[in-house]
Amino acid sequence: MFDTSNLTAADVMTRNVITIGPKATLRQAAQLMLDRAVSALPVVDAEGHVLGVVSEAELIRPDEAAENRARRWLDILAEGEELSPEFLSMVNGIDRPVTKVMRTDCIRVSENTPLPEVAALICKQFTRRVLVMRDERLVGLVARRDLVRVLTGKKFK
Repeated sequence: MFDTSNLTAADVMTRNVITIGPKATLRQAAQLMLDRAVSALPVVDAEGHVLGVVSEAELIRPDEAAENRARRWLDILAEGEELSPEFLSMVNGIDRPVTKVMRTDCIRVSENTPLPEVAALICKQFTRRVLVMRDERLVGLVARRDLVRVLTGKKFK
């Protein structure tokens, strides 16, 4: 569908991408997603390098294996003592850092990547978005919604 398009990732990307830091909690990420009406947040360090992406899917996906491992280790460390509910909530719950659940296998493209190539990557990799990079820094994001906007002829941001 995009074969005749001369557009690039830069032409359709969202430029002011809402990001979150690696020390932020899942609770903070969820609130930011709701407040800003986005479905994912790139996790970016202080130097602006992308570490991963946390999305709604990671927030709601149970990590039973990790929780079971944590419980076993906590039982060993507690040596039969009762652990505080606040501590267990932090370890197992929504107060964990985003780095515990973020995806690090993010698809990255440059600003001048042709739109047909971006669309093919999104389809082939079964992802909802690709990160647009310049000199290893995040400059934008192209989501499936942006590609749909191209098909309808709507103007870009």
